[in-house]
Amino acid sequence: TTLPPTPTTIPAEPARDAAAPMPDSSPPAGDTGAAVVADGGADLYVDREAEPYVRAHEGLVFPVVGRDGEWLELLDHCNDPGWVRFDEVAFTPGRTDGESIGAGFDFANAVIVVDPGHGGPNIGAVGPTGLIEKEVNLDIARRTRDLLNAPHTVDWETGEILDGSAIPPAGQVWLTRPEGPEGADIETGLTFRTTIADSLNAHALVSIHNNAAPDGPYDGPGSEVYHQVTSTESKRLSGLIVEEMRRGFSAFEADWVGDDDAGAKIRVGADGVDIYGILRLSDVPAVIAEGAFISNPSEEELLATPEFRQAYADAVYRALVRFITTDDGGSGFVEVEPFTAGGLSSGAPVATCQV
Repeated sequence: TTLPPTPTTIPAEPARDAAAPMPDSSPPAGDTGAAVVADGGADLYVDREAEPYVRAHEGLVFPVVGRDGEWLELLDHCNDPGWVRFDEVAFTPGRTDGESIGAGFDFANAVIVVDPGHGGPNIGAVGPTGLIEKEVNLDIARRTRDLLNAPHTVDWETGEILDGSAIPPAGQVWLTRPEGPEGADIETGLTFRTTIADSLNAHALVSIHNNAAPDGPYDGPGSEVYHQVTSTESKRLSGLIVEEMRRGFSAFEADWVGDDDAGAKIRVGADGVDIYGILRLSDVPAVIAEGAFISNPSEEELLATPEFRQAYADAVYRALVRFITTDDGGSGFVEVEPFTAGGLSSGAPVATCQV
């Protein structure tokens, strides 16, 4: 396994999650959106006339699905409904403008949700030396967030992301699985994750993953990106991410592996419905990115490095900029047969899930 030269500074670790905000001082406008638990924590209630069922840690994010006066209705990490008072959170209402993305759209107005796949007891795949997918996914997602939250200039010939101001920070960037307090390992249900994106009316939801169990050796990176079967915008985003992953990962040397149908594709059952809950449950354009095969020793070695994790984040960033601000169509699309092994993912977390 060989790392390419790194002419730009690659952070060994991305920035920590932002400090908890101050609580709202007046009832919020809007009925849906996202709430961040304010400094000091927030009580969550199933019955507003009864005792709270948990004190949620400051900095945690919850989708807001409704409102009753000074109370916000939410969905918690375990996909359970609840309520929180407005003055214990900072509320951001969902996007209401109808402006279409594409050529001429201002990236400063983009609302993007990045989903670090897995979490808690749902660890994902494990590499030959014990590298755990959920931890890699979170690191890459945070690197992607950091890129989206800062201005940049991109050399579109080489793909290099430079300091500059040609591309402004995205208007809003949300993680579905935040880092949380020191030592936390947060479990969130798939319905919770997609509800964050839906409540914000996000322009895109990208779920970060890494793969396992390839068909065999592959001529170059065997990256896969799954898109929604009914969404042309989801399909376009998947093709752009595949393009940018192939561009960025080709700078690294590895004994690459992949599936025979690697690329941008769907995974549906015999009824034509998306099998993966992130795609099926989301009302906004959503994709699942499977960047590298953590089960492959040489790709696991790459995934353990900050250089490759940054290259993964760079690829997602470039693809999102193109998706939001251009009409580029993407490439790498492949036709696949309906998937017959197993049924639909329910979107539910593990039975022991807790906030």
